[in-house]
Amino acid sequence: MTALSHEDRPRWLAALLMGLLLILALLIGSWFLRACAPVGPLTSVSTHETPAPPAPEPPPDPTPILKASLDHAEADGQKLRTEVAALEAELKAKLAQCKPVEPPKPVAPPPKPVERPKPPPVATAPPPPPPPLPADRWAQKDLGMLQGCWRLGRDTEGNIGVAGGTQRCAVRAGRICFGSNGNGERQTTAQCPGTGTITCTAPITARFGNDNSLGTTQPAVRCNPTQTSWNGPPNSLTCRRVSDTLAICRDRLNFEHEFRRE
Repeated sequence: MTALSHEDRPRWLAALLMGLLLILALLIGSWFLRACAPVGPLTSVSTHETPAPPAPEPPPDPTPILKASLDHAEADGQKLRTEVAALEAELKAKLAQCKPVEPPKPVAPPPKPVERPKPPPVATAPPPPPPPLPADRWAQKDLGMLQGCWRLGRDTEGNIGVAGGTQRCAVRAGRICFGSNGNGERQTTAQCPGTGTITCTAPITARFGNDNSLGTTQPAVRCNPTQTSWNGPPNSLTCRRVSDTLAICRDRLNFEHEFRRE
């Protein structure tokens, strides 16, 4: 082998570089071709077999239960058929004992009765009046049921101040008369040995309270004769229903009076 001359070295280096560039170009081109070319997917499936589950137990046989139920139903049916046959036989026996009903024989018409004068009609008693103090109307605070006149208390005796003195007088039962709106008039009468008859009359107003009581108020008035007066507040009343016909009224002096319809 001979040494290269100074003139051949540049040519040899150029050829070497051209070869290297060509190889590099081929590598780049093959890389591009490989990147662009489609590649099939790589799949790897692995299977793992597991042992099969145990077979389920067979269901219980319903045949014995159904057969027992059928036998029970047949026994009940046989019992019912026996009872029906016995009832039919009993019915036939009773029908055989029955006798046919004979048609009724014609009966001669009875003689016509002698007409007697009819007795005069008996007067019927009128229905009783409605109760004067019904519980429902009292509970409804109906002042209309007070319409009319009422007797207050009973005949009694009491001390009455007359002309500066006191007399023992016979006091008659009081009387109260109401209109339909609870307004009315109260009257009291006393017979005194020294003064004679004393009559007091005062206007009165009735109202129901929240405690289901009936209260009355009246002003102070002068009586006849005028030597006596009837003070208002002591004679105001508070009445409570006892029954359909009776209420008990108490005045401010704590005296009780029966309240009844006249």
